Amino acid sequence: MSFPRRTGGLLLVVMSIGGLGGEAMAEPLGADTAKAGEETQAGPTPASAGVRGGAAGSASAGAGAGAAPPATGNGRQATVAAKTEVVTVTATGLSHASASTKTRTPIIESPQSISIVNREEIELRASPTIADALAYTAGVQSEPSGIDSRVDEVSVRGFGAGGFSSNNNFVDGLRLPSGGQWTRTSFDPFALQQIEVLKGPSGALYGQTAPGGVVNLATKRPTEKSEGEFFLQSAGFTGMDNWQGQASGDVSGKLNHQGTVLGRVVALARYGGTQVDDVMLGRYYVSPSLTWKITPHTTWTLLAQYQRDQGGSTFQFLPATGTLYSSKGRHIANNANIGEPDWDTFDRNQALAGSFLEHKFSKYLTVRNNTRYTYIDTLYRATVLSGDTLKACPPSVAGCVAGETVNRRAVEGRGRSQGVATDTQLEGHVTTGPVRHLLLAGTDYFYTNWEHSRDLVNASLVLPMLNIFDPVKRGSAGYANALAPQVYTSTLSQQNGIYFQDQLKFNRLRVTIGGRQDWARDETLNILTQKRYNTRSDAFTWRAGAVYLFDNGLAPYFSYAQSFQPQVSDPSTALNGVPFKPTKGDQYEAGLRYQYGKSIYVTFGGYQITQTNMTTPDPNGTLCGTTTCLVQTGKGRVRGLELEGRATLPWDMAVIFTGTRSDARVTQSNTASQVGNYLPQAPKWMASLFVDQRFRHGFFAGLGVGGGVRYTGHSYGDTNNTLSIPGYTVFDSFLRYDFGVAHPRYDHLSFSVNLRNIANKRFVSTCTAVSACYYGQGRSLTARLEYRW
Repeated sequence: MSFPRRTGGLLLVVMSIGGLGGEAMAEPLGADTAKAGEETQAGPTPASAGVRGGAAGSASAGAGAGAAPPATGNGRQATVAAKTEVVTVTATGLSHASASTKTRTPIIESPQSISIVNREEIELRASPTIADALAYTAGVQSEPSGIDSRVDEVSVRGFGAGGFSSNNNFVDGLRLPSGGQWTRTSFDPFALQQIEVLKGPSGALYGQTAPGGVVNLATKRPTEKSEGEFFLQSAGFTGMDNWQGQASGDVSGKLNHQGTVLGRVVALARYGGTQVDDVMLGRYYVSPSLTWKITPHTTWTLLAQYQRDQGGSTFQFLPATGTLYSSKGRHIANNANIGEPDWDTFDRNQALAGSFLEHKFSKYLTVRNNTRYTYIDTLYRATVLSGDTLKACPPSVAGCVAGETVNRRAVEGRGRSQGVATDTQLEGHVTTGPVRHLLLAGTDYFYTNWEHSRDLVNASLVLPMLNIFDPVKRGSAGYANALAPQVYTSTLSQQNGIYFQDQLKFNRLRVTIGGRQDWARDETLNILTQKRYNTRSDAFTWRAGAVYLFDNGLAPYFSYAQSFQPQVSDPSTALNGVPFKPTKGDQYEAGLRYQYGKSIYVTFGGYQITQTNMTTPDPNGTLCGTTTCLVQTGKGRVRGLELEGRATLPWDMAVIFTGTRSDARVTQSNTASQVGNYLPQAPKWMASLFVDQRFRHGFFAGLGVGGGVRYTGHSYGDTNNTLSIPGYTVFDSFLRYDFGVAHPRYDHLSFSVNLRNIANKRFVSTCTAVSACYYGQGRSLTARLEYRW
């Protein structure tokens, strides 16, 4: 599906602008920004390397960076310099993120809020998942549906931004393909250079997205500097009865004497136990990449990734009685497994191949093309609940104990998904009088083809769990030969968009204006009934905002942005039998930022997000088959305040602090009792504090200690607000020793221990029903021996 007239015309116009005579040209905006940075402390220099104290390498590997010369991969400096530099915060307002403007613009100059977690912070905290890496980020709730080894589930400003909950899954600025119920991608933090969170609607650059925000994963790329790392790691869980081991390696550098060909290989192998008893997981990952500097002005990067996940899954349905509510004064343990280990399985093959090409016609005109192919297949088997803990025992359940027994069901799901995403961008620099413009125009396209099947095991074979407090497996014999089809679906999705953006600079004022037109189509086939339906979702979205950079480092900002998200569902559930329109989102945001040199960055802002076209039951109760028809008159609103700060203090201490206040409500619904209720899975308060203290001299030279505290406030699990989820607080800590600081002959060698949820606090992340409650991450201890060069 293509739109040559729409896309080609716009690109020709922008190319003609880029070819204006020299009198109309200006110095590239980035170059001028570097000069302004001396005055405003908001230049484009990447953030310093983080808690280890080297150069940042935080320039994104995503869409905006294209195939630009790569940044230093792990931010290492010479040994002597590393010993004398102060500790530096991981990312500040001087950092770049392709998720912001698809250009190399410092995030302090973006009118929308952006947070970055780079390689150094990920490694300091030994984050095992993407969600864990984002645990100290304002406005982000990590693992909102509890621990889940299958996906990277996070929510931003109350809306899903990854995993199963949304289509906001981006890697290197390109959308990942969607899939069936359980066919999704997952990425290991070791594969990433940084994680970027663009908060608020992002339709103007990325098309269909949820209104809360976008999480973009920037993968590791080849570096000009020859460097590498290798580590051995072991992790234990809850009572330290379950352990897993991991070996990881990363080697990068020049492949020829001229330095025109760069290469990198990243690999890891992990296997062992998890938080949940009898759940063993294995992950095997390899990613070779090659950068070829074809000419001084042309760079081409090729990147491949393969990941194999196999074993079980830490995700499980838990009953409200025994988790959210006590049963007989007791609660289910953090490590309890109420499934069937011999049946429960999650296997995934995930492969990606990408091309990132950039050519600079001059310092005024650059063209980029980023393209990636993604393939996924999954097998998921699970034994889950079919109700809450039994309060009374029926005669049909042999061995039942009231308050301890729960009925179960078992399912099998298979899925396959493949897709192509491509994004072509044209960037130009021009001036109009005293105003300098950084112009961006582009067109992107993605195609996804996926199939999914879900079968239900014959109920007579699935025995209840007799004691949720001391679970003993009941056996899964015969499950594989007693499957009945439930859902068999095939879907083809396409989206084509054209977008434009103008970043204007007038003295210290930065203004961003952009818009995008999308044409999206989804063709869905019910394989069992052979019923087919099409959903078309065309939308124009735009954004605008401004930032003013004062001499003293203060930067007030304001922005407006829009989003849209197709609602792909059987039109027979709609009152008029017509496919649903996409939901629409818009956001107003304003706030104040402060950048002090390269060491302190603080941002505080308020926002309001409104989502419309949400489905709600027909007020007249009209039936569509056996259920009430749906109409699109629902509306939700999220108002919030966010505070995030990253500071480097003179005594070798780095501090990260965040605070979030959110008020997420149903403002319009045909279910009168829901109006004014809180939206589900949207905590009212979140806060965190993380401290990293280094000792570079004296008896403790080489030692690093620190930790953090994370608070998640009260929320509701359902729109009716009947499932009240209490808040919780967990504590983390770490101890690190760099041998080379005090013992030069052991330079580059380090040992670290990280402890999450020190007290092994049992908490419920959320409950979507009385048979669907989910525990959060319990205690884990990670010990790592690492060598870098």
